[in-house]
Amino acid sequence: MKKFFLPAAILIFSARISLNAQAPGSQKFLWGVASASYQVEGAYQADGKGVSNWDVYTNQYQVTRMMTGEVQTGNVSINEYDRTQYLKDIALMKQLGVSSYRFSISWARLLPEGTGAVNEKGVKHYDELIDALLASGIEPMITLFHWDLPQVLQEQGGWMNPKSVKWFEDYANLIFDRYGKKVKMFITFNEPYVDNFIITPIIENGIAQKYPPFPLSAEQQADRATAAHHVLLANATAIRDYHQKKMGGRIGITLSLAPKIPMNPDDPADVKAAVIADGMENRLYLDPLFRGKYPEDILAMYQQYNKNLNPGAADYALFAANKPDFLGVNFYAPDYIKADPGMAFGVPFMSQNTDSVKMFNGPVRPEYLYKLLMRIKEDYNNPVMIITENGAGFGSADDSLVNHQIHDAYRMDYIKRHIDTALAARKDGANLQGYTVWSMFDNFEWVFGYNRRFGIVYVDFKTQERIPKQSFYMYRDIIRSYRKK
Repeated sequence: MKKFFLPAAILIFSARISLNAQAPGSQKFLWGVASASYQVEGAYQADGKGVSNWDVYTNQYQVTRMMTGEVQTGNVSINEYDRTQYLKDIALMKQLGVSSYRFSISWARLLPEGTGAVNEKGVKHYDELIDALLASGIEPMITLFHWDLPQVLQEQGGWMNPKSVKWFEDYANLIFDRYGKKVKMFITFNEPYVDNFIITPIIENGIAQKYPPFPLSAEQQADRATAAHHVLLANATAIRDYHQKKMGGRIGITLSLAPKIPMNPDDPADVKAAVIADGMENRLYLDPLFRGKYPEDILAMYQQYNKNLNPGAADYALFAANKPDFLGVNFYAPDYIKADPGMAFGVPFMSQNTDSVKMFNGPVRPEYLYKLLMRIKEDYNNPVMIITENGAGFGSADDSLVNHQIHDAYRMDYIKRHIDTALAARKDGANLQGYTVWSMFDNFEWVFGYNRRFGIVYVDFKTQERIPKQSFYMYRDIIRSYRKK
């Protein structure tokens, strides 16, 4: 989830919709909102839940100090594990009019030790949440992994460990078996680039004080490509297993995708750096997902420093045979790239944002969402796409509570223009079947804690009061207007 700007190199309606019936070209369109387990649930020690890596990062290592100077955790967050609270929040979603709620499952809540014994209380929680959503006419879209890994597995190397493919397969099959009869849309991973190349290595190595938290060296980035490979193998394996169960739903993956723009298109160094940056974040995942193999230039670049990165014919066969049913697109902003010969592979640590009012994630350029969707259409045979995250935060310029109201004009402008752009791409042939706002609620924003708000619903983190922002009502009206056409 690219909710923070550590740029380029870092950084319901009444009838239930049958998502499986939405074949390419279908006129049905999915309108949704999104969240992630660690960011919203709280209850970090409730009902037999195991310890996750983020429980350790925030409580033991106090990683939010790095960005905020404050110690903040997801121990309570917005209390979404509490049934009374989430039923109220589902009522808000129904009032909004969305047809889908994308949320993730806490792996450690289902499997406290990462593998082995199942925590039935955790299973029951999500079972009841799913039933409550369906009763309100809202389709659950479940993300299996949104960055919170059981700490037991993290201590064994996490995604760097080749056993992680099997760990994930067992976990995924547990979810399919327990919820697959009711849930018809699954996402395997959220933003593996951000998790594999940014968040985890920066935090883990920063904790170990092996080097300054960032930027990463060429050797360190190449090393992390091993984790990316294991994630892609796990993704293909889960897709294979899901389809073998013949449950009648769809399964995909969500990527952070950011177009890379040379700061000076007439400077060959900037152009080259932008191509490399595009390969590192975008093509490294899109190519194996839809072409069955890694981009040769990026693979060769990493192999210079990582001799153990040797994908074989069996790996490529697994990729090719198990393409995602849909691609989740998380888009916030493009990255403007100025070559930096002092950085790994010449790619700068920071992208450029010249906007006078700065969004947390970068410059506001909705035209690049159109270009991204059309690029995927042309370069990757127009797969089914769903925008699984799009949203904005501007700080006090937008999210100040005045007379118990929030007039978030910048967010409203951002969301409206990006929806207009997305629908223009759909009209021009991109196989776009849904749009999801990040996020329904203000929540815990990873290393930025509670200091960054992205919700269309304001949350008082002390009292848990919810206050819909003006963007909430605007999004409601957009959905209503679209359905009347």
